[in-house]
Amino acid sequence: MSKSIFKFYVVPGLIALLFIVILLLVPLNNKKDKTDIIPTPNRTIILPTKFLAPDKTVSPTIIPPQKFTGADINQELPPDLKTIGEQKTALRRLTPLSLPFGVIEFDYENDMFVIQFNESNDENRQLFTTWREENYPALTQDKFAFR
Repeated sequence: MSKSIFKFYVVPGLIALLFIVILLLVPLNNKKDKTDIIPTPNRTIILPTKFLAPDKTVSPTIIPPQKFTGADINQELPPDLKTIGEQKTALRRLTPLSLPFGVIEFDYENDMFVIQFNESNDENRQLFTTWREENYPALTQDKFAFR
């Protein structure tokens, strides 16, 4: 056996083996019998209570309910905003929607509809514009992005 093999493999291996044996033997010798351990009873701490004099009584502070919370019960959305919301929700629930001119998807991050045309030409854009005006007239052109 050469000195380099002995120096690089055998000596570190023996040291590691000795270390493992020591680690395994030390915990075995330190174990105690379970009979030596005496459980301590759970102690409860009793705090002294402060008694009030008989003439003093404790009563809760009554806070009157607020009459105005900031919301108007009779408040309604303007009809044009309500129409936009309803049409946007209806179209968003249909996505991804395949149509003759392309596919409509909804981008939740940017809150926009994304149109991916089958072929990028003026005829498909005109078909999309006609479809949008007939089916979703409240949704303006800025609610749609094109790929």
